[in-house]
Amino acid sequence: MTRHLLFALLLLQACISSKPTKQPAQIPPSTPKAAAEFRAAWVATVANIDWPDTPALSTAEQQAEAIRILDFLKDHHFNAVIFQVRPQADALYKSDLEPWSYYLTGTQGKAPDPYYDPLEFWTKEAHARGLELHVWLNPYRAHHKAGGEVTETSIVKKRPELVLFLKEGYWWFDPALKGTQDHSAAVVMDIVKRYDIDGVHFDDYFYPYPSYNNNEDFPDSTSWKAYQASGGKLSRGDWRRDAVNTFIERVYKEIKAVKPHVKFGLSPFGIWRPGHPASTAGFDQYDQLYADAKLWLNKGWIDYFTPQLYWPINRIPQSFPVLLGWWAGENTQSRHLWPGMSVSRDTALPSVRETLSQIMITRGMLPQSAGAVHWNLSAVMRNPALAEALLEGPYRNDALVPASPWLDHTAPSMPVAQAAQQGDQVRINWSHTDANDVFRWVVHMQYDNTWTYKIYNRGDRTALIPVQDGKQRLRQVAVTAVDRTGNESAFKALQLNLTDVAIVPRSGWNAAPARPYKSHQLSYITIHHEGTRLAPTADAARKINAIQRWGMGPDRNWSDVPYHFLIAPDGTIYEGRDVHTAGETATEYDPSGHLLITCLGNLEVQEVDPRQLDALVRLIAHASRKYNIPVEKIASHRDHSRQTTCPGKNLYHYLQNGYIKKRVTELLAMPQAG
Repeated sequence: MTRHLLFALLLLQACISSKPTKQPAQIPPSTPKAAAEFRAAWVATVANIDWPDTPALSTAEQQAEAIRILDFLKDHHFNAVIFQVRPQADALYKSDLEPWSYYLTGTQGKAPDPYYDPLEFWTKEAHARGLELHVWLNPYRAHHKAGGEVTETSIVKKRPELVLFLKEGYWWFDPALKGTQDHSAAVVMDIVKRYDIDGVHFDDYFYPYPSYNNNEDFPDSTSWKAYQASGGKLSRGDWRRDAVNTFIERVYKEIKAVKPHVKFGLSPFGIWRPGHPASTAGFDQYDQLYADAKLWLNKGWIDYFTPQLYWPINRIPQSFPVLLGWWAGENTQSRHLWPGMSVSRDTALPSVRETLSQIMITRGMLPQSAGAVHWNLSAVMRNPALAEALLEGPYRNDALVPASPWLDHTAPSMPVAQAAQQGDQVRINWSHTDANDVFRWVVHMQYDNTWTYKIYNRGDRTALIPVQDGKQRLRQVAVTAVDRTGNESAFKALQLNLTDVAIVPRSGWNAAPARPYKSHQLSYITIHHEGTRLAPTADAARKINAIQRWGMGPDRNWSDVPYHFLIAPDGTIYEGRDVHTAGETATEYDPSGHLLITCLGNLEVQEVDPRQLDALVRLIAHASRKYNIPVEKIASHRDHSRQTTCPGKNLYHYLQNGYIKKRVTELLAMPQAG
């Protein structure tokens, strides 16, 4: 991976335009926030590439296969699926405009039996997993050569005046015809109005690739001559491009007029024109597909732009970072630029590293709105090495879809939330005054000095989070609401009153088995310090193990480590000897009946770490409640012995000034959650 990344860094200066661009507003750095990155995959239905596996699957089998796909995306921390619902002027949903898809049932025009609506099913199940559902349509392909028989229900039969036959076996809409534009726009808007989708997506099929017609020109002479006869002055190429431009702008505006939150995304061929940038060579979509993709991006007729950058980092004529940098320079309206990445089915390490490197390059070059769309889902699911590498690497944590402030910049109001402790967990419940404005929730958690988060789906209203995360203690929590366009509500930490403790068992410090010793009934809580310096970053478990070896060694010959609990400077609490077995200390008083708690470190010369003091207070409150020891019976080793100054003055101070007893009393007065 290093070689790829170093190469990419050398290219960054050439990739990024000096042209200033506006960026979406960001939450201040001091405010904890969830990662934002678009993580999507295409699910192709044409030729049954991804789903359903074959047209012969039953309804139950189709649904089970869909659930497997959506569960995979959720489990691997994707947040969007781009689902092909119109592969060839047919529908994977109930439509009055076009027939049921051949790829769904094996017969164009035949509905699923038992009946269900696949798009409705996919949308519901995607949202239940916190995934956006974008519908992917091919606006101009009327019939695929592998699309079965052209039936009487086909647009080819019903609207023959709109379509043309291509010599490789395809039927294609004539993009220049107003009838084509009206019909395809109506298809888009029918879906937008009837389904709770999050986006509409077109890919790179505008005018067909030349090979579809045996490299002969597109057979639109009739419409071209009609245009000329009407006084049209554009060249044939400009006329074709103008037809596509008009349609793209129209679709964008019509979507926004009905549902502004529904994003419109385009995924054109990755090169606009050879020579742009200078080192680039390859297919000319502007001249061959009549797709002026740069114009659409410049005009802002899209919400996200996904050029198909299906080439590796170090292929000079089509370099991934070079092309990405060029497109970034053309993003004058500051829309989302989420490149399409081709995922190899090669499970070898270099292939996996290529994809990971491209993701990291995208993050580095587009930090305000990172994201990628993977072609295609099957390639990811059938490459376990890559799937695991994504989950262990760049997709380790969940992420929100980046906000789209040009669609909506008003954040939802804050949720009303409460937190209550339940043993070693905290239950958080929340509600909202306008739940319809919320798509996801974020529970932010601070463990010691580190903030983390977990993203929940819009139907969730409760979360259970641990009080202890390894050695780190929960300090603060907050709940925020996120709307359909990615705006996150204000942040306010909840009041936490944690009285319970998480205790590392004896196995956590590799304790030796204790020898039998006398049992006792607890009456006192007695505080010690261990007496030798210990840094907050030191290995406390190793230290405790050494204390036990010394105590059970020939110098002392005790039965176990002398203390019932030991607290490290970082606040981690370790289990010592059994609480029902008396301690053993070199002192003139009998420690029977005393619950011995020691703070590791020489607190005569070291300051008490705030985390250690907090853990001590919580542990005392926990023990006082559990063993029915009154606050008046809390003291220190030196209070019972005239032979010691243990614990050191820096800890004893908190007993002298009443702080420890005061805090324990407060904690004991707090109600316990059920």
